[in-house]
Amino acid sequence: MSILDYFKPVSTWSVQQVREFLQSHSAEEYNLVDVRQPAEYQSGHLPGALLMPVRHIEDRQRELDPQKPTITYCAAGVRSRAAAATLMNAGFKEVHSMSGGINAWEGLVAVDEPELGASWFDPGHTAEEHIALAWLLEDGTRQFYAAQAQAHQPGDAGDFFRRMAAVEEQHKQNLMDLFSGIRGSDSELPQAVLEERGDRAVLEGGVALEDALAYVKGKPVQEVLELAISFESNALDRYMLLYKHLSDAKSKSVFLRLADQERHHLRKLSDRLDRLLAAS
Repeated sequence: MSILDYFKPVSTWSVQQVREFLQSHSAEEYNLVDVRQPAEYQSGHLPGALLMPVRHIEDRQRELDPQKPTITYCAAGVRSRAAAATLMNAGFKEVHSMSGGINAWEGLVAVDEPELGASWFDPGHTAEEHIALAWLLEDGTRQFYAAQAQAHQPGDAGDFFRRMAAVEEQHKQNLMDLFSGIRGSDSELPQAVLEERGDRAVLEGGVALEDALAYVKGKPVQEVLELAISFESNALDRYMLLYKHLSDAKSKSVFLRLADQERHHLRKLSDRLDRLLAAS
């Protein structure tokens, strides 16, 4: 199997498609969800959009009708894909992320967001396969944070990303311990399970590490945080799906603990983004 078999693409609509849809449907016929932070929403949003920051999607999705078409949007189209993935996995019938976000809606030139799919739970895969994949994704995210720590001066931003990388390393160890308990050895994780993974590092959501690093190169910390929020949101979604669907009690316990830690990550990233927005 290929590592990319674990990812299901998220539907994206262009700004023009969204405009045409909104113009041809009444507000009662769809869900329009702004997944940015409150300060961003207050500075301007699409008429009738419900504010539901990415970190709150899991808890507040009941406010939306899963049978209606749902459109998510953010600033540039990155966080909205993660939100769309979460809603897809929750059983929403039709979900679309607006490509380019509100920046594109307002006519600003947008840089293409990295190709981001949704982490997708497949009951046909074994617990070992999911553990191995999670280990690979955590390692990709660790590399992303480590690269950002090097890209920013030691101090506030650099230290923050360095701490995030250290936490991802701990997540890898948690998964290694779990895998070892099943296999009796951790020496072959994850190569023995995901033989066709190739050499490309992949982050949660299916985006290649090299693409993520290229996307944030030269960008302000705010945009790095936006992308990181999308990764952590997808990770939370994955771990909750695994917790709900795997039968092994030990595996369930580990994935529930990892999900709780991802919620903490989302809070930290969102709080830091809020502070940057307040200071701008």
